[in-house]
This record gives sequence, C-alpha cells and structure tokens, in this order.
Amino acid sequence: MQIRNLKRLSQSAIAQNLDVDVATISRIESGKIALSYKTLADIAKSLDMSVIDVITYPEVFSSNKPSGTRVMVELEISPEEFIRSGLKDKVLKALEQ
Repeated sequence: MQIRNLKRLSQSAIAQNLDVDVATISRIESGKIALSYKTLADIAKSLDMSVIDVITYPEVFSSNKPSGTRVMVELEISPEEFIRSGLKDKVLKALEQ
C-alpha cells in the first residue's frame, strides 16, 4: 500500500492492471490472501518496480543497507522461473553483501 500511495496509484488502477476486482487488491494489501509469484510479478510490473524491490520495500537493495536487515520470503516457483526471472542472481548478490 505504501508503494502504491507513493506512486499515486489507486487500488482501482492496480486492480484494472491485474484484471481483478478492487476487493482483491484490498485483501492482498491487508495480507488476507497469499500471492502467487505471477500475481506478485504483475503487481511489481504495475508499480514499475522489480519483484525483489517490492518484496524488500523500503529496504531496496543497495550497498549502504544496514547489515541487520532481514527479509523472509517464501515463493513457490519452478527452478526455471527462478532463474529466468532474475531472482537467482539477485539473491546471490544479496547474500554476497
């Protein structure tokens, strides 16, 4: 919700981009429904952001990020999609920091 508000997008605009109803966006934002990777990727695209930046918001990957930042994410995607989406490279990069 914070990202959407900063980008001055309404729930209605995101819902339209995802071809879902506004109530679905509301439930996503309130944590009442889990996201598939595809839905997360579609939301990130609607926000003009990468999936990893949406997941780690507001702690976007940067070299000056505090070393104590912890991000726990569970995604169910195939190994091929993990590589194709660029998440593998970003996770490895984050682990190197």
